Amino acid sequence: MLNQYLIQLMLSKGIGEVALKKIINVVPEREWQTLCESPHLLGNIINCRGNTIESVLLNKDRAGQLYLKMQKNSIAMILESDKSYPPQLKDALGSKCPPVLFAKGNIELLSTIAVGFCGSRKVSEKGLSITSQCAMQLVQKNISVVSGYAAGTDTAAHVAAIENGGNTIFVLAEGILNFSYKKQVKAHLTTQNHVFISQFYPDAQWSVGNAMKRNSIIIGLSKAMILVESGKSGGTFSAGEETLKLSLPLFVIDYEKPEVSAEANPYFISRGGVPIRGKNQTPNLARVFWAVEHGSNHENSTKHSPVQLDFFNMS
Repeated sequence: MLNQYLIQLMLSKGIGEVALKKIINVVPEREWQTLCESPHLLGNIINCRGNTIESVLLNKDRAGQLYLKMQKNSIAMILESDKSYPPQLKDALGSKCPPVLFAKGNIELLSTIAVGFCGSRKVSEKGLSITSQCAMQLVQKNISVVSGYAAGTDTAAHVAAIENGGNTIFVLAEGILNFSYKKQVKAHLTTQNHVFISQFYPDAQWSVGNAMKRNSIIIGLSKAMILVESGKSGGTFSAGEETLKLSLPLFVIDYEKPEVSAEANPYFISRGGVPIRGKNQTPNLARVFWAVEHGSNHENSTKHSPVQLDFFNMS
């Protein structure tokens, strides 16, 4: 479903996610046009000032243009109240899930069983190899791969998933009309094996803040998260912290001698992240599969799954 009037409201100053949720839940869709044409009526629904009313009126043409671009590019607009809105996201984030998702691709993938990846853009060669091997094992079990479409770890996870006949979900840190197809990704895309999604207004620019914010969507779509390499600050570190706060199983690659790009991995293991080790440099994902199947927290997955073998040796 696409609705240019909801886009017009979403673009306007003073109408954030909380206000947008209230509008969607209180005002019937057939009346959104009335709100956009007579925005002073918004004061009956949300707290707003004169600049909000002015902003709604000023965004009419921009919303119309974006609406046409979205139609041309086969972009779907999924409301929190729609049946196609991913149930896993609602369960994980509760009232904090975004009111609207913009999607391009196979939206049915948003309701599949998935595992998320987070990791450094400057991931080591060993980390890239481990990421690819993990993604390959997941898709062999019909588990979708979710990540943030950034350089390094994210792209390696996406590419390995679709190269090996699996499915992947790209969670964007910009508007759905602003992303571009990376060469290594585009070569393997089919109409069924992927979906791009964004919680931001359609022509929003990439920003550090958006990149941090979209972490919750990656986590929320996933039954478990795999942290490949994290420094002591930044987006991956934030994603690891948020995963633990949400009590989602967090699996951490356990290197014998972590490089700088993985210097925070031991920290996350000490905080309750479950170590992923391996044999002959192949990641052992037994605990991940157990957690996905049983919907367990990371503590239970440690107690009831097979003992891992060797550390990943970085030398």
